[in-house]
Amino acid sequence: MVPVLMRSLVPVVLVVFSSCATIAGSTGSGAAGPSPVVASYGDKVIRQAEVDAKAADELTKLQEQIYELRVETAERIALEALVAEAAKKDGKSEDEWLSGKLEGGASQPTEADLRRLFEQVKGRLPEGVGYEDVKPQLAQAVAREAKSKRAQELFERLKKDAGFTIALVAPARTRKNVEAIGPAKGASQAPVTIVEFADFQCPYCSRAADTVARVMAAYEGKVRLVFRHFPLSFHEKAPKAAEAGACADEQGKFWALHDALFESQALEPESLKMQAQRLGLDAAKFDSCLDSGRMAALVKRDLAAGQKAGVTGTPAFFINGRLLSGAQPEDEFRKIIDQELADAPKK
Repeated sequence: MVPVLMRSLVPVVLVVFSSCATIAGSTGSGAAGPSPVVASYGDKVIRQAEVDAKAADELTKLQEQIYELRVETAERIALEALVAEAAKKDGKSEDEWLSGKLEGGASQPTEADLRRLFEQVKGRLPEGVGYEDVKPQLAQAVAREAKSKRAQELFERLKKDAGFTIALVAPARTRKNVEAIGPAKGASQAPVTIVEFADFQCPYCSRAADTVARVMAAYEGKVRLVFRHFPLSFHEKAPKAAEAGACADEQGKFWALHDALFESQALEPESLKMQAQRLGLDAAKFDSCLDSGRMAALVKRDLAAGQKAGVTGTPAFFINGRLLSGAQPEDEFRKIIDQELADAPKK
């Protein structure tokens, strides 16, 4: 019996495939003869090699998902056994043992913790909602995050002490050649570069910005972040907001305006100018740049680069060329970054 607490702390990614074995081995046409026929119309046939070439990116993603699912399931099986063994040794049920390890000594979030979280999310709250209105929810969120971190540390320690290793061979990692040009932060010679395509009107991009900030802090000196514009066609305010970001970059203030726009979501031209002035930009230069529209070409260049790389929505992150799509949790960034750091040449 898997303990309830264990199920909640070791999530399983449920990915449904029609045939894992077929997908995992379907990308080659083989040397024994012609590729198998998968469909026909009129007097023509469609062979598997043609299908696989057309769907190469999607098939590769499925192979990677199959691998990740198998690894995560193997970890879950091992952790269930290790927790059961440790609980039995201490004469406790598995839930009791886990609760003792995760709840014991846990400190309550401080006022500073709650204020800091409120500053991060207030731009996404309904108008008129203040700190005191959401304080209980903020406390719950901070407590959940702290508990999740303790659980991760506990599980990593259990695996390390037991000598847990993965014997599966990972599929070849696909990479896109995405030029890392644009506003950047982090060490210029960092072994890992994240190229982010984002839209200032996209709520998921705003959410991801907080995650990326935590990632950059956790990997200081090891990760470089480059921002590229990808205003979506159905976000009417996004193109001009992107131009504003480029105008701010001319004055070395891109990241300040980046944070302000995601927090405020005030993207009308006059609001863009007011925020730039408030951040200390030269108002005359910024206003002239924004009104002229001369940054539209730069934004279109970024948009075209994203489309060429296969970006269809925002945010999209290329971590050393490996695509991570959407507002993913911090662990998903860490997983790829840790792999890239492990593979980086040792200096």
